[in-house]
Amino acid sequence: MFIDMFINRAFYCLSCLMFILLFTRVSFAQQEESTTVHNSVEQTASTDSIILPKSDQTHIIASVETSPSQQVIAHQNIQNNELNLNELRAIFSLRARRWPDGTPITVFVLRDEHEAHRQFLLKTLKMLPHQLRRQWDRYIYSGIGQGPTVVESQEEMLSKVKATPGGIGYFEGGIKDDNIHMLSIR
Repeated sequence: MFIDMFINRAFYCLSCLMFILLFTRVSFAQQEESTTVHNSVEQTASTDSIILPKSDQTHIIASVETSPSQQVIAHQNIQNNELNLNELRAIFSLRARRWPDGTPITVFVLRDEHEAHRQFLLKTLKMLPHQLRRQWDRYIYSGIGQGPTVVESQEEMLSKVKATPGGIGYFEGGIKDDNIHMLSIR
């Protein structure tokens, strides 16, 4: 009976074409997934809590932009003036949970669809949005803790970071506010 289906040439050609399309689609998906996993191995190597090292400099406010228009902002009580890229990634991927003085870190981010969020991830953290989202989901669904606090606008992010001890976020454009501490990235 199975062989009888292939007597009709049109059905045979259509079946072969569907098999080829299915096979290439599966192999393409596997290739894309392995590339993504390879690129994010460095960033997801450890899911344990990381405590940031104490900075030698204290009470100096630096205002160096991370890209032409993005700045990392923190609550005024944060004594760190600069972070390296790995420390910043640890904070925004929720692996670092406390500042060196013991204050809990509260991460504020814009929605995934917001262009400023996307630019911050690509240019400052040098990560793709889905990579960071995957780390947040792993953190949330494994029961380790809660995800970052999502805000609707940059003005809301500014007010939340200003009002939350240990808060950190990012802002597009310049800020002239003494109650916000700007961090430089080394």
